[in-house]
Amino acid sequence: MHAIIARARSLSRGLRRRAAVEAEMAEEFRLHQELRAADLVRAGLDPAAAARQARLEFGSAEMHKDAARAARGLRPFDELRVSWLDVKLGGRMLVKYPGLTVVGGLAMAFAIAVGATGFELITQVADPTLPLPGGERIVALRAWDAAAGDHERRLAHEFTTWRGALRTIEELGAHRTVRRNLIVPGGEIAPVPVAEISASAFRVAAVPPLLGRPLVEADERPDAPPVLVVGYDAWRTRFAGDPGVVGRTVRLDGTPYTIVGVMPEGFGFPLSHSWWAPLRLGAPAYAPGEGPALELFGRLAPGATLDAAQAELTALGARAAADFPETRARVRPEAVPLGESLFRARVGTTLRTALHAANVPLVLFLVLVCGNVAMLTFARAATRESELVMRTALGASRRRLVMQLFAEALVLGALAAVVGLAAASFILRMALSAADGPTGALPFWIHDGLSPTTVLYAAALTVLAAVVAGVLPALKVTRGLATRVRAVSAGGGGGVRFGGVWTVVIVCQVAVTVAFPILALSAWRSTARQRAIEATFPAGEFLMVSVAMDAEGTAEGTSTDTSAARARLEAVRAELARRVAAEPAVLGVTGASALPLMYHPWRRVQVEGVEASAADSAAAPRVSAAHVAEDFFTVFGAPIRVGRGFHGGDFTADARAVVVNQSFVEDVLGGRNPIGRRVRYTEFEEKERRPSPDDAEPGPWYEIVGVVPDLGMKAAGDPRDAAGLYHPAAPGADEPTYLAVHVRGDLASFAPRVRALAAAVDPTLRLDTVLPMDEIQAGDLRMEGYIFRLLLVVSALALALSLAGVYAVTSFTVTRRRREIGIRVALGANPRRVAATIVRRPVTQVAIGVLLGCSLLALLQHATADDGLTARAGLTFGAYGAALFAICLLACLVPTRRALAVEPTEALRTEG
Repeated sequence: MHAIIARARSLSRGLRRRAAVEAEMAEEFRLHQELRAADLVRAGLDPAAAARQARLEFGSAEMHKDAARAARGLRPFDELRVSWLDVKLGGRMLVKYPGLTVVGGLAMAFAIAVGATGFELITQVADPTLPLPGGERIVALRAWDAAAGDHERRLAHEFTTWRGALRTIEELGAHRTVRRNLIVPGGEIAPVPVAEISASAFRVAAVPPLLGRPLVEADERPDAPPVLVVGYDAWRTRFAGDPGVVGRTVRLDGTPYTIVGVMPEGFGFPLSHSWWAPLRLGAPAYAPGEGPALELFGRLAPGATLDAAQAELTALGARAAADFPETRARVRPEAVPLGESLFRARVGTTLRTALHAANVPLVLFLVLVCGNVAMLTFARAATRESELVMRTALGASRRRLVMQLFAEALVLGALAAVVGLAAASFILRMALSAADGPTGALPFWIHDGLSPTTVLYAAALTVLAAVVAGVLPALKVTRGLATRVRAVSAGGGGGVRFGGVWTVVIVCQVAVTVAFPILALSAWRSTARQRAIEATFPAGEFLMVSVAMDAEGTAEGTSTDTSAARARLEAVRAELARRVAAEPAVLGVTGASALPLMYHPWRRVQVEGVEASAADSAAAPRVSAAHVAEDFFTVFGAPIRVGRGFHGGDFTADARAVVVNQSFVEDVLGGRNPIGRRVRYTEFEEKERRPSPDDAEPGPWYEIVGVVPDLGMKAAGDPRDAAGLYHPAAPGADEPTYLAVHVRGDLASFAPRVRALAAAVDPTLRLDTVLPMDEIQAGDLRMEGYIFRLLLVVSALALALSLAGVYAVTSFTVTRRRREIGIRVALGANPRRVAATIVRRPVTQVAIGVLLGCSLLALLQHATADDGLTARAGLTFGAYGAALFAICLLACLVPTRRALAVEPTEALRTEG
């Protein structure tokens, strides 16, 4: 036992104080040499001859040091150590093999970028961190209504009750988000999301304002003057960063507000807000389930835990259930960290583990990509077999050689990691810029930068990539090196061969290469179809205007008569349309529940006289629908092709006339005459309000009176023009919620005029969106463009890896069989037979991969297409597979030409 402990201490000291131990061994060896030299001088030799004799007697200093390291147990650690010389050799290999550097480096960089981006997003969702002082102690208070299956948001009663009862949570506050028209003198009128919030919010956030003051309790009094706090971005954009903005007056829905403060950059509490007004409840107390919808928040009291707060809330919930059984019997309050409040359910251990488990596919993707790179690394290492055998003969261990090849792969991986992290940062910014939150932006704690943890994760991925791409091929190529010394020196082919694993890798790689270009082509076609819809009318000449208005009394949470609110909105909307139409630059104004190029809800229909649609409701055709104004088709320049359009008699509550588009005639009726046919709805999209009062029965029959050209009636998941019906917008209905304005001249300069007219009609009339109609699809087109470019990059990488793999296999075959080829050529073998022998294996691998990839795509096409796999699709897949097969065969061209150019005498002299 004492010997084991002493050896362990010696090993530990050698690892911890490696430099000191090495210096001690060098000093001890020098001392022994000097003592021996002194003995020889005393024996009669001169000092120079004595020193030389002492060095000869003791031998190599490194040999004795190596023996000392072995005695201490340090030799295995030396063999597994990556030296600076290994790193420099790895850099030289990058220059010597540029093909492997470019192809393998880009593939590894892409895999690291995907892994780092996914890890950053998962971490921000699963473990959100609020960038606020003590942000981990800020909580959201919710109430789950088991009867409704959703959260209860009318919590005005709970807010007033809990504020005085909770001991584990301090500074309890509430907020709600409303949209108000912002009118800045000299600026553009536009609706903005305003957080009506308790003054305690700024104490919970514990962030002082940049200018002025935050909200205070006095601002919440009903008789207090309206005040407003502005966010940093809004201050910079709306007020040009004016340091004298405090004290200025702006209007929200016509009410003057005085700006009292500006918050610093990055502050968006409680979600992602830039405008804060005091929350003023309309009554001192509310009954449970009454009042406005509120979100509650607070900060854990000193010493309190989240579990203690939950226990206190549970007790208060039980008391409320006993006092108000009708409304609170099945309502369960809960406290969650604010960063997790966006989730429907609390992010517990199980959900958090499931989110983090999403990293597993990312790691597997890296392993798959690096497996392809490993094949290239293996081919390169196999060509260096003579070098590795020589190093083995000189005493290098297998572990030392493996670590050298690992270091070379690590250098390649480090270069790829730099490129991958830069790409991950770009991808993250792109992904988050396209995302929207409840207030139109992501929560303020979601950022587009890479955290230090993500950088460390990318470093771990880099090491894993080096292990897969360097260590695994090294273990195979260095197996049995000692027994191959004689074979290599005698000119044999050596013992390294491409085995079945690499064959599987190449086949799978080619199969994947088949898939990605097809997906990229599909994305491009989708984009092209969406752009083709814009050509159905001059979308660049139309403004899309969304019209909305809060019902009177909603600010205080009181009820308002729905019919009166609709009548008021209809009158205000009509007045706005009249004033806009009177502008000299306007050619026409019309309205609809959904405009061309916008999403239209789908419905299933039954057409009278068409048995296929009546046989099975689930198999009935899906169509889209919109409610339009009388002049809708005239303003958009869509002529009535058959029948008639709408007239005044169709705009009554009991009218049943509809107009269909050309796609309806072709897709639903098969080109038959639609005029006079009756149609009714049998199924509605879940989120669409069903007009029929009886959900169990189909809706009323509608008579088709006309046909118009397709006008961009998009359906979900289908970029083509969908089959659709147009209904007349009946008086008193919610539709039309959009106005289309045909403008002569610059649309951008006319948009502020439309907002100004709306403010003049009614300051509470909100135009949430005013933009050219050719920009309606901009978000979809931009996202599909991102997807298309990403698929192009992936396709290029997959194709490059496939070509490099096939090239590596063919080159390896030529190198291994150089002697055989020379002999066969010397004996007069047919060059075609020699070439066939060389390319037989890679050709077989490519053929299997192409057939596998095309078969999988054909099965996917058959499973997803409504009409199955068509003959045209089959020919397309066949032609595409043949083209890809021909491209992959090009990788065999150079090695094959090199093999046929082998001089027999040179091959025999070199290898024999």
